[in-house]
Amino acid sequence: MRRIFITALLALAACTTEPTLAPDTPPVTLSGEITRADHQTYRELPFTVPPGTRHIAIDFSYNKDNRTVIDLGLRDPQGQRGWSGGNKTHIEISDTNATPSYKPGKIQPGEWKLVLGIPNIRDGQISSYEATITFSGGADKLTSKPAYAAPTLASPLRVNANWRRGDFHAHTAHSDGSCDVAGARVPCPAINTFEAARDANLDFVAITDHNTITQLADIAAQQKNFPKTLLIPGTEITTFNGHANVIGNTSFLDFQLGSPRLPTLAPLLDQVKQQDAFISVNHPGLPSGEICMGCGWTVKDTDWSRVTAIEVINGSTLRTGGAEGPTSGIRFWDNLLKQGRRITAIGGSDNHDATDTAGAKQSPIGKPATVVYATELSTKAVIAGVKSGRVFIDVAGMPGAILDVEAAAGTQRAVMGGELQLAEGETGAIVVSTSDVPVRARFAFVSENLTVQDANPVPTPAGYVRSASQVRFTLKPGSAFGYIRPEVRDETGKLLLLGNPIYVRPR
Repeated sequence: MRRIFITALLALAACTTEPTLAPDTPPVTLSGEITRADHQTYRELPFTVPPGTRHIAIDFSYNKDNRTVIDLGLRDPQGQRGWSGGNKTHIEISDTNATPSYKPGKIQPGEWKLVLGIPNIRDGQISSYEATITFSGGADKLTSKPAYAAPTLASPLRVNANWRRGDFHAHTAHSDGSCDVAGARVPCPAINTFEAARDANLDFVAITDHNTITQLADIAAQQKNFPKTLLIPGTEITTFNGHANVIGNTSFLDFQLGSPRLPTLAPLLDQVKQQDAFISVNHPGLPSGEICMGCGWTVKDTDWSRVTAIEVINGSTLRTGGAEGPTSGIRFWDNLLKQGRRITAIGGSDNHDATDTAGAKQSPIGKPATVVYATELSTKAVIAGVKSGRVFIDVAGMPGAILDVEAAAGTQRAVMGGELQLAEGETGAIVVSTSDVPVRARFAFVSENLTVQDANPVPTPAGYVRSASQVRFTLKPGSAFGYIRPEVRDETGKLLLLGNPIYVRPR
């Protein structure tokens, strides 16, 4: 009987032993052509991963003539495995490691798909491509640290309510962040972004790499080393019709807008809600097309009632045209406010090289900074603060500056993002208070459907001071809504601080 039992165990072990990849397993070659008919579409190329595979290597090349661009991603039998866009042509994935932008883990046999995104190919152009996919069943060939870990959000770093200063838009090696190392341009480790945020005295920084979440491993591993700087997960959803940051997600999100996987924006907005995150439309004032592929926001039938924020000031547009230049997002946002939308204005550096702290080639981490009133320093509280609208943007780089607003009408009180209800002819008052702004700074108010009067700035002594300004307003007869928002400008009229609105409704 004992011999039979042992024999059965050995048979069971033989059945459960993982298969071994044949040593002569040939590589797979995927090749083809794209034409103008493929412009702004996705192509998914299936290939079979044999049992016993522990390591996959992909080498990709294509004809880039006449500004043809092909982006690259990968799906396994369970879903998204990663996305590197156009910044990586060699990819490796194994049981324990992976090229940044891609998730390591068990290599499931079966059908995988190489995903091609084609943001640009001109009329009359034919571009050929080729991918060579190599399989290995031996020991893990990669020596880099794991590029992904189980997602966890940090516990609150501070438990008191306060203004929290941060950056909602930054990139690392997990997408197209790059920096100079030993004279060569290489993917820029996320640790550089964390250090730059700390050195800029930011309370938080969001890592929003393009269409991926593999940066979560670095966030999870390094948060303990940055006890004063909250590292927030995020993803920049990059589509052919616009870019948007999702802040707070901890799993992959669909991004192939216009394809059967994401025919409209609505399913993505559902995913954002399910993850208790928020979505912000990025740099909507930028152009689209070859000059900046998919950069401006042209998504049809956007349900703005489900969009929490707009990046009205982006680091790249701030450098090239100023906060209110031709590519600024402020006008785009104001036009939505004039339609009765309630959307929080935020900013982001859009930094791709955290080592450029002086801003020689791009806006450094924290320029501009977004300042959020949060009940504690945690991802959950920062997200709630943005959703509340009690937020202002520091355009000029004044680390101690505060812009706060309170409006009143009778017994009603409201702060930025809040609402007052006014009867016909009833007057509301708004008081703006600041600290640590230049002595000659002045207040400005932007309003819609309101009659604003009685500006009374308080005289200020020399130096950096606290000051206040009060105006009164009434809702114009017949108006269904109104709003008023504060700004702080220097003596030449240049924008220093931009505040969010207080909304007004009739009663």
